[in-house]
Amino acid sequence: MQVGSATGALAITPTQKNGTNMPVETTTVGNTQPNKSFIRELAESFDPKNMSYKESMSLANALMKAGEGDLSTAFLPPPLVRINNDGSVTDVTGTPEGDAKMNTKFNMFDSLTARIEFRKSINEPTKSLEDAYSFLEKIQVTRSTPSINEYA
Repeated sequence: MQVGSATGALAITPTQKNGTNMPVETTTVGNTQPNKSFIRELAESFDPKNMSYKESMSLANALMKAGEGDLSTAFLPPPLVRINNDGSVTDVTGTPEGDAKMNTKFNMFDSLTARIEFRKSINEPTKSLEDAYSFLEKIQVTRSTPSINEYA
């Protein structure tokens, strides 16, 4: 009865690296710092518990540019319209009234919670809003966590 095989006895030799196939050395000048992470940049730019619709719009734009279109839709502010006495609608974007609404502060966690509860009450899907809520939780944790500078 044969227990082993001939191929199991082959010797394994590691590949030797020489100077010609090593990575090219790069020289840096000055004090360089790594780019901040996307979450860190967002966390430093707004507070989810006290943000304006203008900040909400900026967040939606940043997420869209980062390829997070589904997530960004949860942060789009409501349309800036005024219902007139006769029932007609007027767009107030770019007006003092619209600017005042865009600077109104609110708690995004409360807003998302209310929207999730409403959607559940009418049997609509809530996954995108729940994902947005989780994303805001990451932002909040990042806001309360000091940044680590590896190059200091």
